[in-house]
Amino acid sequence: MTPPIVPGKNGMATVLLSHPSGSSADVYLNGAHVTSWIPAGGKEVLFMGKTASFAPGDPIRGGIPVVFPQFANTGPLPQHGFARKTEWQLAETADADDPTSVKLVLVDDHKTRELWPYHFRTELVATIDEKSLEVKLEVFNTGDEVFSFTSALHTYLAVSDIRESAIRGFTGKWYLDKTQGGNETKDEAKKLVISDETDRVYLKAPKKVEVEDRGNDRRIEVRAAGFKDAVVWNPWAEKVTGFIGLDTDDYMRMVCVEAAQIGSPVELKPGTSWVGSQTLALV
Repeated sequence: MTPPIVPGKNGMATVLLSHPSGSSADVYLNGAHVTSWIPAGGKEVLFMGKTASFAPGDPIRGGIPVVFPQFANTGPLPQHGFARKTEWQLAETADADDPTSVKLVLVDDHKTRELWPYHFRTELVATIDEKSLEVKLEVFNTGDEVFSFTSALHTYLAVSDIRESAIRGFTGKWYLDKTQGGNETKDEAKKLVISDETDRVYLKAPKKVEVEDRGNDRRIEVRAAGFKDAVVWNPWAEKVTGFIGLDTDDYMRMVCVEAAQIGSPVELKPGTSWVGSQTLALV
């Protein structure tokens, strides 16, 4: 069977993925946004803001926003680009009867070209199995001039208590500390325990890190391919209310760990493509 498109929150078009093991995921066409992934026999892995907006053209707070073609405010475009606020289309696929996977497509139009004057095609494929979720992003240059972009899969992971959580795998890696004006710092800690505002861009990041969510008695592996960098973010108590969609105590139950391409933008020549992916897995 084809993954069904059903009305999600506020009637917005949503694809429901299901696996014979019982795992499931929800993917909104608005932003090609994965808002839920529940592994077989487990609890929700993705965090959603308590007051997240579900409206066409609004970014959804939580889940996995698609950052393209600009990370944060590193260029002239709106924060994190336009892909996360644009309606994507369901693609025709050869294996249309697979309820464990969906492909969504975003192609340039007059609205995107007013912001970013290039011809492109972007495809997002979300696939689940019993204990993992893979999100793959592919960008094609369909025009006749070179363009460059930055990107990320801005993944919000749900944890029972951030104070009882830790991230392993970044030891010895360099990062830009955006809470300190972008200073480059070496991570010397054996594990990253978040206890304050954290906004780090790890350059040349490891391909695999692990989030220990002790309160839920689980470990979530975050694997990346194609993306060179990684971001770790938590706004903490003072700043959390400055973000639309986050409630005052939401920072206690989330951490963003995301595959990203920031330090060296991707340069795409006409007729070429780039692909990056991120896999979440319970280990």
